[in-house]
Amino acid sequence: MLGKLSFRNAKRQAKDYCIYFITVIISVALMFSFNSIATSNDISDLSTYMVAFSKAISGISILIVLVMAWLINYCMRFMLEKRSKEFGTYQILGIEKKSISNIFTLENIMIGGIAFIIGIALGTFLYQIFTSIIMNLFNQPYQIEISFSIKAVGMTAIYFFGIFALVLLNCRRKIKKTKVYDLLYANKKNENNMIKNAKGNVILFTLSIALLVGAILINNNEFANASNMVGRNIFIAIIMLIVGIYLFYISISSFIVKRYLNNKSRKYKKDNMFLYRNLTSKINTMSLSLGTIALMFTIILIGGNVALLMNSMINNEIEMGYPYEIMITTADGDFSKYKEYIEKNAKVKDMYEYRLYNIKGIGLSTAFEKTPFKGAIDKEIDCVLSLTDYNKLREILGYEKVDLQDDEIMINCLKTAKGGLEKYTKENDKIKIVGKDVKIKEIRSENIAQVGFNGSYYAIIVPDSLIPLIEKEDQRLRDKNDNNSTIVTEQEDGADKIYYLDFAYNFVATTENMTDEKFYKELSNYIIKQEREIAGEVNGEEQNYNIEISLANVQTKGERMSQTKSFYTIMSFLAFYVALIFVMATATLLAIQQLSDSEKYKYRYELLKKLGVDELQINRTIFKQLLFYFAIPMVLPVIISIPITLGISHIFTVAVTMEEILKNIGIVLGMLILVYGIYFIATDVQFDRNINGNE
Repeated sequence: MLGKLSFRNAKRQAKDYCIYFITVIISVALMFSFNSIATSNDISDLSTYMVAFSKAISGISILIVLVMAWLINYCMRFMLEKRSKEFGTYQILGIEKKSISNIFTLENIMIGGIAFIIGIALGTFLYQIFTSIIMNLFNQPYQIEISFSIKAVGMTAIYFFGIFALVLLNCRRKIKKTKVYDLLYANKKNENNMIKNAKGNVILFTLSIALLVGAILINNNEFANASNMVGRNIFIAIIMLIVGIYLFYISISSFIVKRYLNNKSRKYKKDNMFLYRNLTSKINTMSLSLGTIALMFTIILIGGNVALLMNSMINNEIEMGYPYEIMITTADGDFSKYKEYIEKNAKVKDMYEYRLYNIKGIGLSTAFEKTPFKGAIDKEIDCVLSLTDYNKLREILGYEKVDLQDDEIMINCLKTAKGGLEKYTKENDKIKIVGKDVKIKEIRSENIAQVGFNGSYYAIIVPDSLIPLIEKEDQRLRDKNDNNSTIVTEQEDGADKIYYLDFAYNFVATTENMTDEKFYKELSNYIIKQEREIAGEVNGEEQNYNIEISLANVQTKGERMSQTKSFYTIMSFLAFYVALIFVMATATLLAIQQLSDSEKYKYRYELLKKLGVDELQINRTIFKQLLFYFAIPMVLPVIISIPITLGISHIFTVAVTMEEILKNIGIVLGMLILVYGIYFIATDVQFDRNINGNE
């Protein structure tokens, strides 16, 4: 008998809580597909860096399990409260509490089991899609085929049924401890209104705005002034942000009442009073839930934007820093062993050896004082390329040849550094270099490997006639260098000046096909290393100790691309995984809340019909009510996430343009609105059916 009753209730629950059921299925599917990727040998074999993918998924799974536990626990408690009158009736009819808890447990196990089976089937399909996407990123062939990972099924089952078991035990305990009276009237209870005094609400609302504005200002100040690490004030800003969000939703209903309902012309216009009263009463009793949902949306928006910023930065770094397939720099200019290996193991299209010169800084660093490069530009050293070498480097990449007069120079820089230099040259079109007055002809931003290879962010291009003087300046700096290390110390005006000199000789090559990690490792084996004795302070005492110095540096685009693709895959897939689970969880809670209350609202809307409101207007009112309800926990996160993201973006603007930052913000917002909008539309359709009695 209990089995039949549980089966009937399970069917009814699946219908009444269809959105929750679908969300659980999709969550299981995502969990299984990502666990399958984590255990896939095909994925881990793509790159040595992809081994970190499985570890990252294992780590992020903890967060996903917590979110799923929160969702399932909330929904089960909500179901329990909505069905409490039914369970109270069972007790009056003589059914024991233990049997009632068994009914509830059994029907939820049925629903959970069905959701798990469907989720695994859907997850198998998603795994094939995700795997084909990853394989395509690495330019590897992949044929879709049916595969099934027992380990992934086991991991997913442990996560899912572990959550279900804990939540059901908690519900069973609650059923056994609850009295008949409490069960009969539990569905009439809501969350308590935490602040009952209107004046207290206004104070809290003002305080919440102050905390949120303060958190944004601290965040932006910290990241704007950060070179590599942000300050400890960020932790304070995070606390202020969390507290501000919760206080905002605890007090917002009072603000709405004061702002709208006290305005008589607005209050009695159309269906405003009906809507605002419905809205404020619901917010009053769900303030903590709305605060939690808003906090999750804030995490999604900020986290998603940071993930895209990191991807944009690393992709731009490849574009700007690795235009050539192979780049080698040495201290002695001997590339014979490297060239021999390259010619044997790669189809070379072009290769070129040249000299990179260093001169004492000529003041260009001041161009970056008010840019993201402030503090990153070396004030003491400028890198110089001859026009002949520069044109050859351009020719290899397919750029046109450029010309300079004997009294002209040119600056080639990263695209993100161009703005500062252009502004500087408008006021300083002439400059002195190695004792000669020259004119800055133009600023160019073609990518010629200026992320520490052909200069750090920029290089000065000089006519060949100036090279003899440039060589003398370069040698003068190097002569001051003890034991030919890469650090030069000069005494000037009583202060020590430190000059960091790159290796003098560079080599670049382009190949028919991209190289791989093995090629990079074997080429790097030709690097000669030396041990050198240097003086330094150890535990407060001056001591001499040995360090190992590499006399060359090897970089290949193929190896860096492997790193980048691995990083991009890990970041984008994990960000998508977390964001989708978070959005579905929060949207499901909102949908269930509204659909479960549709019976209560049905009575109110029937009264409107009796007052002469037609069905079209009823549907419009329902739409506006749901729109307001869904928008309230989303609007604040959108408003605060944009300035916070722009503040965090300061540490990425060395490699990412403002246009890319704004585009990323738009992408994240668009994806959130799309998924959230699907839940909103589904809720609106079902709510309308419940109110109007349409099936």
